[in-house]
Amino acid sequence: MTSLKTVLLGSAAAIVATGAAQAADLPVKKAAAAVQYVETCPVYGAGFYRLPGTDICIRHFGSMKFNFAFQDARDSVFWPADPEAPASAAQAGGSNTIGWQWTIRPGWDFRSPTEYGTLRTVVQMRVDQRNGVHQDDDPVLTGAMRTANLIHRGYIEWAGFIIGRTSSQFIYWDQDDVITAIGGDPKTTAMQATYVFSAPGGFKATIGFEDSSAWASGFAPGVYLPAPNGASTVPGSFPSVGPNRAYDIVASISTEQAWGNAKLSGAYHFNQLNNDTDPLGTNGIPDTTVTGHGWAVLGGITFNLPWLGPKDQLLLEATYSDGAVAFSGINGGAENDFVAFERRGQYLDGAQNSSQVPDAYLIDNGAGGFSVENNKAWSVAGQLRHYWAPLWRSNLMASYHAVDSASQACGRPNHVRSAVNVGPGVGWCDPRAWDVAFNLIWGQSRKTAEIGFEAAYKSTSVDVVPAFQRWASRNGYDTDPAGWVVSFFIQRAW
Repeated sequence: MTSLKTVLLGSAAAIVATGAAQAADLPVKKAAAAVQYVETCPVYGAGFYRLPGTDICIRHFGSMKFNFAFQDARDSVFWPADPEAPASAAQAGGSNTIGWQWTIRPGWDFRSPTEYGTLRTVVQMRVDQRNGVHQDDDPVLTGAMRTANLIHRGYIEWAGFIIGRTSSQFIYWDQDDVITAIGGDPKTTAMQATYVFSAPGGFKATIGFEDSSAWASGFAPGVYLPAPNGASTVPGSFPSVGPNRAYDIVASISTEQAWGNAKLSGAYHFNQLNNDTDPLGTNGIPDTTVTGHGWAVLGGITFNLPWLGPKDQLLLEATYSDGAVAFSGINGGAENDFVAFERRGQYLDGAQNSSQVPDAYLIDNGAGGFSVENNKAWSVAGQLRHYWAPLWRSNLMASYHAVDSASQACGRPNHVRSAVNVGPGVGWCDPRAWDVAFNLIWGQSRKTAEIGFEAAYKSTSVDVVPAFQRWASRNGYDTDPAGWVVSFFIQRAW
């Protein structure tokens, strides 16, 4: 019996050994490949993930917005070529009353560690199209659409320096909740080289150079010659702005605290006034380029209002500028487009007319020399944000702008009539504008779509010389227009 057990056990062992040897000769099936999971980068905040095989972390962001607007019929923004001419359809009630615009802004934020701190590169594209009330008031352009600023931002930030195109360091109020750009549009980006110093306690300071052309206001500041009788001045020819010869100097200090935040900023602005439109000398004005100087200051403060609501805020802002009126929000801030509204929202003739408020005037002193006389401007603006519920919020906004025009923009002789003498600033001065708006918005930008409406009212006034005032009265042209606009929008951010 024992011998039988031994034989059976030995046979089983031999079979197992043979099977194992044969199995070793068979092809081996490879194991499933490891799943490639996305590695997040929490050190840079939510939304960042690592590019495989690198130490670069990336975040994709952006927004898309559609807006539909309705406004009352208004006179167009164009002055007549001759104050004795009859009104035309483009001058009396010739404005658009409906319009739409859409904007898409995809962007990417790249970051990686270096021995000199985080190396950051940001690229954001922008495409806008619009028509109707968002375009020129000229009825010929009613159906036109424009696309602008393909690259909205593109800069490198490293070791405290920001080099490239990004938001100006001067601006404070971002107006994220504003549809019609109350008081001008601060969504302005400019080429710059800026150094940022961050201090403990939530303080920050910046200083750098910015492209002066981004803040140029008006496109043809007038040249004025002494009148024959010496009593006043009369217009000569229209020069152009340029060439660029110096960068603006922009500096700011700001703080973020539990109670809110505040900012002080200043800019030293260069104006290049180039008289090159009289090559034949028919007006007796030699070609010349004169450098003008302007400056601007801004103060802004935001108070958190926890007693009113957990995220409620009150924002206040004031600016003053001398020879740099775009810094005060005139002409829609620095996004100064001479034909389209370029996200400035709806405007009326007056302080918001881009060509009518240049930074400065070039003046011939009659002795072969030229001088520069600046326009001055100031503005105040405010916004109260209140959350009625986590998904419901509203904003009440208001602003006031005033221009102290150079003396050359006022006091025109009453007989000035020819087309060459009717241009930017000619015949009127000291424009003023105020606006107020209220909106109601539902949603959260990165969790839902945002849907809302806004109603705004704007009023402007301007001092007009008698010749134009008589023409306006005779033809029903309103020199102190006021109007309203209602906008509806839907937006998604990511």
